[in-house]
Amino acid sequence: RCLRNKGADCNVVSGCFITAKKFGIVDGVDYQHTGYPTTLQTDRIHRFHSRNDVVLLTPLGFTKDGDALNIHSEALAAFTAGALGASKIVYFSSNPMILRGSADDNSNQRIQMIQRSNALQILSHYGLTVQSETGFPQWGKNINPDDDLDDDQQAMLLKMGWATNALDRGVERAHIIDCEDGALLEELFTARRGYGTCISQDDYEAPHPEDCNDDLSVTDGVVAGHMER
Repeated sequence: RCLRNKGADCNVVSGCFITAKKFGIVDGVDYQHTGYPTTLQTDRIHRFHSRNDVVLLTPLGFTKDGDALNIHSEALAAFTAGALGASKIVYFSSNPMILRGSADDNSNQRIQMIQRSNALQILSHYGLTVQSETGFPQWGKNINPDDDLDDDQQAMLLKMGWATNALDRGVERAHIIDCEDGALLEELFTARRGYGTCISQDDYEAPHPEDCNDDLSVTDGVVAGHMER
């Protein structure tokens, strides 16, 4: 598809850029034709970027034997951002949640920007881990998220898990925002009143350090499940 009729001197380019491996059997479940990315043709993508083209990746990868594998799009985004040396990654959610601290400790303060270590505390509280190499999400063996969390809360935690996975791969910041019109502009260009939730590296120097919630602990209400729409 050409964007020149919209005034942009660029094209949207897609193709086979990803090599993948199968998950195989995990906890007794055979994931068959689902897998995770292992290599990305970054040189080809950089060449397209140098021509001002936009590269569109589909959530498919191919094994060395030519088998097509389904790849979770959020895991692919984290892998791609790390491989390309991106400074930030943005996840869009149709039903996003926002985080708030406890009413007692933080005056029900909205948690807009947190550090990676804080996000990992939240994920650990709910028993969610995302494997660093494969991006495979797993809830604790003795935890059933359906008992305590609705679908939107689970989706928010999963996105936080993949966001921290992107940070583990060298990305500086990860944003989780709504799909509404203007949300991206408000998140990126309103420094102190962003639209969604931003997770940063622990050593990231924020433009307004007073806005960072770097004093969270596992006792805060945000960890106790204070997520809301």
